[in-house]
Amino acid sequence: MKKVIKKWGWYKVLAKGNGFKVKVLYLKPFAKTSLQRHKFRSETWVFLDSQEVKIVGRHKWHRLSNSSNKGLKLVEVQIGICQERDIERQKE
Repeated sequence: MKKVIKKWGWYKVLAKGNGFKVKVLYLKPFAKTSLQRHKFRSETWVFLDSQEVKIVGRHKWHRLSNSSNKGLKLVEVQIGICQERDIERQKE
């Protein structure tokens, strides 16, 4: 799959199917994503360097941030309706 470049880093979709999507994400040093939530999906983040896992439920505000001077890589597993139109971003 193709790499999608964002101002905070990049992501690549590894697999997708009915009711799920798996991505690998890379956050640049000191970067962060937008503050967002989803009505129709939950997300599980598996941080590859630390082997930590974080589960973000539906309707919960969340963002990824990297306060390190090294890049941050993680796997994101989305469960539910996994479409970009399900992202509600908070104005900052």
